[in-house]
Amino acid sequence: MRYFLLFVFMAWYFSFLYAGENKTDTVNIHINNQIYELTISVDSAMDEYGKKPAAAYVKLTKNGREAGKSVFPLSGNCPIEEDIRVEGSDKGFIIRIPYCDGFLFRIGYARFVYSEKYDDFILTGYREENIDRLNTEQESRSVEYSVFSEKPIVWSMFSPETIKRIIRQNLTREHEIAQIRTAQYLVFGYSSKENKLMWIEIPAEFVIQNNSPQRIYVLDSSYYGYAYEARYRFEENPAKEWSKHLLYRIEKDSIGSLIDLDPIFPKESNRYIINSRIFVYKNPEFQKLFEDTVASMFRQHKESRWRVTPSSLSPCQWKSIRQLISGDSLTVWLYSDSLDRRHSVNIPLDAGKRLPTF
Repeated sequence: MRYFLLFVFMAWYFSFLYAGENKTDTVNIHINNQIYELTISVDSAMDEYGKKPAAAYVKLTKNGREAGKSVFPLSGNCPIEEDIRVEGSDKGFIIRIPYCDGFLFRIGYARFVYSEKYDDFILTGYREENIDRLNTEQESRSVEYSVFSEKPIVWSMFSPETIKRIIRQNLTREHEIAQIRTAQYLVFGYSSKENKLMWIEIPAEFVIQNNSPQRIYVLDSSYYGYAYEARYRFEENPAKEWSKHLLYRIEKDSIGSLIDLDPIFPKESNRYIINSRIFVYKNPEFQKLFEDTVASMFRQHKESRWRVTPSSLSPCQWKSIRQLISGDSLTVWLYSDSLDRRHSVNIPLDAGKRLPTF
């Protein structure tokens, strides 16, 4: 209820404040006997639901003459995003950029400082204040991001895409993820009722190294391949799809517990495994290729799950399995404690590292 009232109040406040005209904010900066004026104006557009902020226009003038401009598109769905502002700072200015991200209000502060070398204002820092939208009484959290760029980012090049790139670069530097060769064997799933090989359980192992000064957390994962049974079952010609899959920790070379918000401490690494079931019962060529092997295994074991050793399959069969999982990938969701962000990392899987060697 408190969140709803806050949302209504903020939406009413901003619509009242800027109704009938564009919002503008201006700052003057004096450098080397030159007068720079930076102006931000918010433009609105009408849609079926009424008037919504559409874009923020940033214009810089030097001694009264236009020196450049840029545009910040606005979603129109966030109650704080049109409150974009500018303020002066030492030899430069700060652009305040609020936006919504899930249950958070994020307010970015991009600092620009005048550069004699480039005769322009260069981005020197980016900071975000994070506010819980559902618990506004909770203390906000401030996060400082490092600006990585081969070339200086001048203010006219700055945009929401620049912010995303800065954040992505910071997140990428926090960890390393590498697939490693598995020692686990494949498992075949057979149905005596269908008289078919139904699926093959194929493991994938990887290591996550935490390079950040604080903990990161492994949340969950999704797998891309012939592993989404609901779609595989009902489609005539199944294609590879994304599906949620469970991750397990590997501890002392044995499969440990199922993870749920699994922490990785600073400068440490954890090993993980995913056992994805690749469905094959609609693949007639595959069934034909494994027909004799399946019959032999059924005579020996009688149960429906078979652990497969490398020596029990022919090179042709291993090649077929490799082709089946070629192009599969894994997405792992992580949470960065230091950057207060949940993000995903895609891992293209090497088919060779998933199959035991002869």
